[in-house]
Amino acid sequence: RASDKTSVKGSQFQQPLMEFSGACSGCGETPYLKLVTQLFGERMSIANATGCSSVYGGHIAQPYAVHSDTGRGPAWGNSLFEDNAEYGYGMRMAAAQRRKTVIRLVENVASSADGVSSELKSAMKRLLKVQNEDASLEAADALTSILEREKRKSTELTWPLV
Repeated sequence: RASDKTSVKGSQFQQPLMEFSGACSGCGETPYLKLVTQLFGERMSIANATGCSSVYGGHIAQPYAVHSDTGRGPAWGNSLFEDNAEYGYGMRMAAAQRRKTVIRLVENVASSADGVSSELKSAMKRLLKVQNEDASLEAADALTSILEREKRKSTELTWPLV
C-alpha cells in the first residue's frame, strides 16, 4: 500500500519536508532527516545542537522545512551549548502545556450555551473527538475557517458602534 506512510515503501511516497540540503557531499545525516520528515512531518519538533546540521538545515533565509501545500512544517530550534536534549524536553513540555490549555478552553466554549453558533460548537466537538489523530489537522483547519468567518461577521456587526 503505497499511501500507507507507516510502511517502508509507503513512507517514500510522502513529501519530504527537507528535500535539498547544503550539507557536505556524502553526509550520512541528511537522508535520515529526509526520512524522518516524511514519517512525522508537520507534527515534528527538532531540538538541534548547533553544528553542521544547522548549516545544511538553514543555509538560505527560509524555514528549514515547510510543506508546500499547507505551509506547516516541523518546529526547529537550535541550542548553542550542546544541551539539545534538555532544550528539546523544554520544547516538548511547553507544547504539551499549551495544548492542554487550548483543549480546556475549547471544551469550555463547546459546552457553553451563550453566544456560540451551533456550527462553531460542532467544529469544536469534532476537534476534541479527533484531537490525537491525523484528522485533527483538518478539524483544526475547519475550526479556524469558521472562527475567521464569525470574527468577520462580528466585526461587521460592531463596526458602526466602534
